[in-house]
Amino acid sequence: MKKAFLGPPILLVLTLSLFAQSEFLPRFELHAMGGYGLSQFRGDSAYVYNWNYEQLRDVLEDTRLSMKANNAAFFTGGVSYFFHPNVGIQIGGGYFLSKLAINGVFDFSWIWMSSLSGSESKNWAGDGKMSTLPLFLNIVGKFKMDRVNVFLTAGPAFYLNSFEANSFVGYGATLYYEYFISPDWYYDQSLDAFQIPASISKTSWTAFGANFGFGIDIEVSPNVAITAEGRYFLVPKKSLSWEWTPGTYDGIFEILQGTFTEDDFADFQKEMTTLDVKPSFFSFALGLRLTFGQK
Repeated sequence: MKKAFLGPPILLVLTLSLFAQSEFLPRFELHAMGGYGLSQFRGDSAYVYNWNYEQLRDVLEDTRLSMKANNAAFFTGGVSYFFHPNVGIQIGGGYFLSKLAINGVFDFSWIWMSSLSGSESKNWAGDGKMSTLPLFLNIVGKFKMDRVNVFLTAGPAFYLNSFEANSFVGYGATLYYEYFISPDWYYDQSLDAFQIPASISKTSWTAFGANFGFGIDIEVSPNVAITAEGRYFLVPKKSLSWEWTPGTYDGIFEILQGTFTEDDFADFQKEMTTLDVKPSFFSFALGLRLTFGQK
């Protein structure tokens, strides 16, 4: 039973070895690599609004969200066909998934008609993730130096991208009411700010871009090489909008509690700037390259 089980793998290895040594096959190269991706994404969004109401003559809400994508693992593979000993074409793909680090800063200030003023600042964190799946078609140029090959690749790429983010925005509100105690009318006014969840729900899109690579092969046998590569993936940017989440929230100063609907946020949400997402990244990868056919 063990001999029967080992038979197919051994036969496959022998067959590939014969193909690799054949003088009649065109030259193909297969590569598979893993490594590290260095994301170039940095982004900023802001919500700034100034208002007044009754005894409040100047209230400023200022939320700044800044974010970056962390570096992460990257995987790639492909096949190349050489119609000339030093020139060929390559098709391949990869996958890069990066987590986001988001920092939010909320500055809140106000002035009453009595000229009394105040201010408060609050920081919060957010999270998210961004993925890019590149599919590329390249021209390959290879230069042989003994058992070391240097290669250059470049060409167009088709990208499948995905992005999502979660954070908060600072939103001010006031409660004003009048009451009568004979013989006079009196008023009471309170001010508070709310930490409203803001998000960019998972959004997927496609885009055409480019990629450029440089690498070396170190041959360990006539048909097997250890390969290392650095590559830049150029991806166009896309603008995405934030959505505020309705709900019931306690005020930051614990003075008020507010229940907010989509209609309450409609006009204010428009004041928040969109986020420009550009998923371009560098990759550095190490793996194996197998050669089949003529040299």
